[in-house]
Amino acid sequence: MAEPSCDRPGVSAGRSHVLDLARRAAFRATLFARDARGSTAMEYALIGALIFVVAAGSLRYYGSRMIPIYNQISTAVTQAN
Repeated sequence: MAEPSCDRPGVSAGRSHVLDLARRAAFRATLFARDARGSTAMEYALIGALIFVVAAGSLRYYGSRMIPIYNQISTAVTQAN
């Protein structure tokens, strides 16, 4: 009678395949973590977003502060006619 071994195609091939995939995935994750090619683009995107937020906030603040002045001008022009 033959002894069971790990050389059976259904057992060892499946386990080694899973381990090989796990090793490849870990290797790819390590390469991805070390890759710095997109960091400059991300920095520019964050700076652009910050500039947009500041510009939008300042326009909103300017608009709320100018409404009374425009109303005053409108009233003066209407009364002059």
